Order: sequence, then C-alpha cells, then structure tokens
Amino acid sequence: MDFASAGPGTPGGEFLRRFWQPVYASRDLAIGAAKPIHIMGERFTLYRGESGAPYIVGYRCAHRCTQMSTGWVRGEEIQCFYHGWKYSGTGACTERPAENPPGPHKDISIGGHPTREYHGLIYGYFGPDDPPAFPPYPFSDGGIIENLVTEFPCNWFQTYENFADEIHLAFVHSGGGSHDDLKRTVELPKLSAQETDYGMSRITSISGGPERAAHLIFPNTMRIFLPPQRSPNGKEIGGWRDSYLTLVPTDDENHILFSTRQIHVPSDQLDDYWATRERVRQFVKSAPSVREVAEAVLAGKKTLADYKDHPRFVFIEDAIAQLGQGAIADRSQERLGASDVCIAILRRLFTRELTAIMENKPIKAWSYDGRPPQRGF
Repeated sequence: MDFASAGPGTPGGEFLRRFWQPVYASRDLAIGAAKPIHIMGERFTLYRGESGAPYIVGYRCAHRCTQMSTGWVRGEEIQCFYHGWKYSGTGACTERPAENPPGPHKDISIGGHPTREYHGLIYGYFGPDDPPAFPPYPFSDGGIIENLVTEFPCNWFQTYENFADEIHLAFVHSGGGSHDDLKRTVELPKLSAQETDYGMSRITSISGGPERAAHLIFPNTMRIFLPPQRSPNGKEIGGWRDSYLTLVPTDDENHILFSTRQIHVPSDQLDDYWATRERVRQFVKSAPSVREVAEAVLAGKKTLADYKDHPRFVFIEDAIAQLGQGAIADRSQERLGASDVCIAILRRLFTRELTAIMENKPIKAWSYDGRPPQRGF
C-alpha cells in the first residue's frame, strides 16, 4: 500500500483532505498580509482580511495566472498585483478593472476553502462536501498555549510511524534532552496497541509502573503528555505538557510538524517560564533549522554532539532517524520484529481506510471525544 502519497487524487491525499489541517501559525500572518502556502502537493494563497479573519484561496489569478500572494488585501478581498483583478474570500471574482463592465463575473473563480483559527493556528479544509466539526482537537480550560512549527525533510508518514514507535526513545533520544524524563533510555517498555473511535491507542509500560498511552488521532495527529520544560539551571517549570502533534505534508518528501501544547504554570514560576521561552525563541531565530542540521549530520559534515544545546534537539534526533530512511522510505526492504507491533497495526488500519477510498466505499466515521491520554509517570 502507498502510504506516502498525499497529492490530490491519491488515496492518502483524499484521506487527509477529509479532515481539518493546520496550515500556518497565527502569529506569522499580520492583518493585511498574504502568504503562499504549499499543502498536500497543492499551492494556495493565505491572507488575513482587515477584520482579522483568515482566508485560503487559489494560488494564481484567473486572468494571466500570476501568483496572488504578491497582491494587496483590500478589506476582506485580495487584489492581483498584475492587472488588479479582485477576489472574495471564497475565491469569486468581484472586480476586473480594465474590463467593460469592470464588476464581478459570475463564472470566474480561483476557488476558496473553509478557514478557521484556533489556539494560535490557522486551519483549512480541502476536502469534499461540508467540513467536519471544528475545533478538531480541544484542550481543557486554562493554562498557556504554546505553538511550534517545524519543517521535516522527509515523508510525513515516516514521522507518523515514529509516533507509534516508543522503542526508538531508548536509542534515538539517549543523548539527553527532555525525553530522558521518560526513563525509556533505562528500560525498554512493553508494547501494545488497539483501534479506537479516534484512531489508535499506543500503550506502553515499564515494570512496576502504570501504563502510558498516546492517542494517534487519525489521520495525522498524536496527543501525548510531554515532560515539563526546564529553565537553564535545570529547574522544572510547570507540569507535563498536554500536546497535540499534527503532521501536514507539503509534498511527498517534506512535511510540517505543528505542535500545540497546553502547560499550567504556577504563578511563582511565571517569570522563569517567560524568560526561558524568550531565550529559546531568540536561540531558534539564530540557530540552524532542524532540516539543516539533519542534512549536515547525514552528509557526515557534522555530528549530533555539535548541536547538544540546540533548543530543538529532540526534533533533530527524530529528523536524523527519519530522513536517514530516505526522503520516502522503501518499506519493501524492511524486516519488522515483534517490537514493531504498533507500527504493524497502524499500517493495517491505514491499508483498510485507503482501500475503502480506492474502492469508493465509506471510511470509518472517526471521532475524538477529547479525553486526554494517560501520562503513565
């Protein structure tokens, strides 16, 4: 089964398009700004109207096909840079200045997609019919919401399989960082997985401890508790972070990891929290990207030890392992073992759903009730 393809008309692409997908960080789209975006093998224009509402429309003008993101936002509409054709947030043509008459044309549209905003991310729906309920992934009340947006230079499904694979923690993440708190570098866990209403539950445990569960919410999200953030002196700040990790392909060889985390920070730790967050933000601005580091290590130009202080060290470790499989993994060459049970179940479920799409049959009505996973620590 082809798990890698995400473009229009592919089974995997059609599966992903039936769900809301995050496309951009809210903080990076100012009022009146327009940006080109590349999602699931297609290009679109994202802009924010003067009311503050975001819109997703087609990538090119219907007139002479230039890129719409170079134009101007006028109210809630966007105007082409080349000849001034204007489009609404649904993609309908509303003005053609040099034509007679210059007004709207009912048969001209660049297309538009339902767009929403939630907890610091902009979401789009690119599928058929009406979109599913929104927001797709709720949090409990209160706390601070953090968003990280990270580009990964490999196929998205490799990272999704990595979400199902807790054994890798004992090796990929043995070099330090927050994942040391999971104790998986000390003892390999027992593994199991089961199909659920929302996708798959990955269940692990170590001797004498409670079960830890991660929710793989189909088609491309995981909800899990991550260890607390630490200040430069090693002090824990707040509690474990309730985290949604969503993987959105840009094309078949690249994807974006949108990480949304809720953290409850006591009032006496808020100064430490904001200072640490700002320190990390400044470091990330000047540090090489996860992509650059992974490619340099795999090319033999650098070693992982050269980046021990990088604030995205855990992501770098994962990117090295996953890009090391190739931009698109050749699964025909693998030799799976008993420790790959969660990956095997994940592939089995995806095979069933993609087969249904290929045969024009209904897929399962996946739904998530928002109940949090078990932390297990």
